[in-house]
Amino acid sequence: MAGEIIIRVFRLVPDVPQRFVDKTGIQRYIPGQHGYFTRATEPWHINQYGWLGMADTKNDTLISIIGDSYIENMMNPRSCNQGSLLKGYMPDYGFFEAGRSGVSFIEAMEISNFLDSTIHPKYNLLYVSNSDFTESLTNKKRLSDIVQIDLKNNKILVGTLKSPKLKKMLYSCKLLYFLYLKFPVLVNKEDKEKHQHTDASSQPFEEQDINQLFQYCQNHYKIKKTMLVFHPGADKRVIQLASQYGFRTIILDSSQDKRSWALNENDGHWSCYGHSRVAEQVNEQLSKIIIDLKGE
Repeated sequence: MAGEIIIRVFRLVPDVPQRFVDKTGIQRYIPGQHGYFTRATEPWHINQYGWLGMADTKNDTLISIIGDSYIENMMNPRSCNQGSLLKGYMPDYGFFEAGRSGVSFIEAMEISNFLDSTIHPKYNLLYVSNSDFTESLTNKKRLSDIVQIDLKNNKILVGTLKSPKLKKMLYSCKLLYFLYLKFPVLVNKEDKEKHQHTDASSQPFEEQDINQLFQYCQNHYKIKKTMLVFHPGADKRVIQLASQYGFRTIILDSSQDKRSWALNENDGHWSCYGHSRVAEQVNEQLSKIIIDLKGE
């Protein structure tokens, strides 16, 4: 009991929101949940749509912001979210954030399709890194708890929630979760893999696979209204192929910045400073893209 109290008071482990798989196969969070990330000063809240962050659907000119944990951004105050920061640059636009840890590129495209049919954004911003593309492909490795695509059959494979009851118990008992995070030897290898994917960014780039992936996107999604925001260090060949297939691209660059964008040395997620620099670069490039699109 003492251990449970100490862990809760000092927020030594994050509160993890529960997910559900909707009828389209997209994993969202159960609305109405709230909690704290590890040592965070501001709580997170799940809105009525099953996402964290801004959901300004009343604005006629809406831009969706889609991505993984970088966009979910539980570790920072809401004022550091991409939606909040971009709103400061573009007050005439509304922003809708749809971020969730573990989102692959193909699931991000599925989310854009879902949002296009429900809240009808004018543009979709997809924040992507190298691993988001390789993790989208089943011929690399089938990750059954995320959305992937089988390129041989041109079929989307929906992710499933693994051991939801066990996870609910694990996340509810903070002491058990603390021990799980600190001493993974206490759980078997299979269970550990349910919570952490192998980094696919180290896998070799295969142009044919990415060509097929973008070809599928060209045939099934509204890519003319979709901008891919590439993280610093993204593979230039993927960026070039994306442009060839009709995606508008925004390329982030941190190489000239004297200060790190990372949250800390142990966590590569963007800090508030990192998010501010990202939003600054996105605004600059997005504004030019919108002007070009209006001229077409």
